[in-house]
Amino acid sequence: MNINEAIDITPTVEVETKALAIPEKARLIVVSDNDSMTMADNTKGAIKEMLKEIDGVFKPMADKAFQAHRAITGKWKEVKAPLEEADAYLTKQVKTYLRKLEDIRLEEERRLREVARKQEEERRLADALEAEKEGNVEEAQAILEEEMFVPTPVVKVDVPKVDNRKYRTIPRARCIDKMKLIRFVAQNPALADLLDYNSSVGNNKAKAMGKEINNIPGLSYYEE
Repeated sequence: MNINEAIDITPTVEVETKALAIPEKARLIVVSDNDSMTMADNTKGAIKEMLKEIDGVFKPMADKAFQAHRAITGKWKEVKAPLEEADAYLTKQVKTYLRKLEDIRLEEERRLREVARKQEEERRLADALEAEKEGNVEEAQAILEEEMFVPTPVVKVDVPKVDNRKYRTIPRARCIDKMKLIRFVAQNPALADLLDYNSSVGNNKAKAMGKEINNIPGLSYYEE
């Protein structure tokens, strides 16, 4: 069907005028004798015929409108589809790049943390050796046994400023081993909501825990 073709509703004016006249006449009828009963029966027949005539006028137009609607919505989706596909492609490209930058950032963070840890160990060992040379054996031992604190390094990556709402990731979780999950939950009652696992429960847990959900055996974190 040509979606540019207009639907002419002019024919409805005549049938509407005829239809409105019948109810006025019908309401004037009071059945009190044989003649009035016959009039009421005849009027019901006229109403039935009028209803058929109305259907005959409106149904073809309704069918035509339905076909037009179907054609329009089909073309609507067809025109939008390439743009939505292009948008999804670009979103995936940006998210992949952002994940790459995040992996680089985390790797550099781990490297700097390891450097800082080794430096702290070397400092403590040097302090302990110095204390031992001075005859402070207990102090030297205490230095070696003290809890090590290594501050988390702050690593930033150069990322163009964009509207993050366009690339917002949704945390998700999938169950990769139901038996492992059940055994772990049995030993950790605080996670009892995961016992009756479904995607909704898993995704809510992923939203709350983020990538830490990977520490729960049987579950795997991912993003959309």
